[in-house]
Amino acid sequence: MLEAPEVEARHHKTGHSLIDFILGGTAVFLSMVSVFIAVRHGETMEKLVAANSWPNLTYGTGNESDDGLRDEITLTLKNTGVGPARIDNFELFYKDKPMADLRELAHACCLKGVKAGSKVSLSTSSVIDEVLPARDSISFITVRRDRIAPELWDAWNTERLNVRVRACYCSVFDECWIMDSEHHRPQQTRICTPSQPVQFSVR
Repeated sequence: MLEAPEVEARHHKTGHSLIDFILGGTAVFLSMVSVFIAVRHGETMEKLVAANSWPNLTYGTGNESDDGLRDEITLTLKNTGVGPARIDNFELFYKDKPMADLRELAHACCLKGVKAGSKVSLSTSSVIDEVLPARDSISFITVRRDRIAPELWDAWNTERLNVRVRACYCSVFDECWIMDSEHHRPQQTRICTPSQPVQFSVR
């Protein structure tokens, strides 16, 4: 009896192995590009939201009311940014010496040589822990000419230029900056820490 010859099975080649490889590689590449674009888009949106909530605290002083109708010395913080600023700490220096409150500042700068019984009326506003909206301001010291003695007005008008302020403030996203009136631009910081123990406050 004759045995049937063995037949070796061979896999049929499709002839498309290179094309399949190219198509698979293209699909993987496009997936990676899509993921990259999605990540970058997310980062861009985060930066855009942060930019639209960016506060910028500035300091200024003047000797006339905003409407120009009266003589009024003001020391003012203004938020010129586009988002609210939370003021975590605030320092005021007179001739580089830290001042604890308005009374200490007045005695250091302006009350020497003023006659006893002279009219003195000053006002101050709280700064620490305040949230200052965009485009808003706080006049933390106000001196009206019609409420103080002439010699005291002259002293304040001169010595206000020797005041330096330092404030640390944060955005709604807890990004923080230090504003120092001696420097042109605020410096970003990871955490708000006073430069020394004495902070200026309302007492």
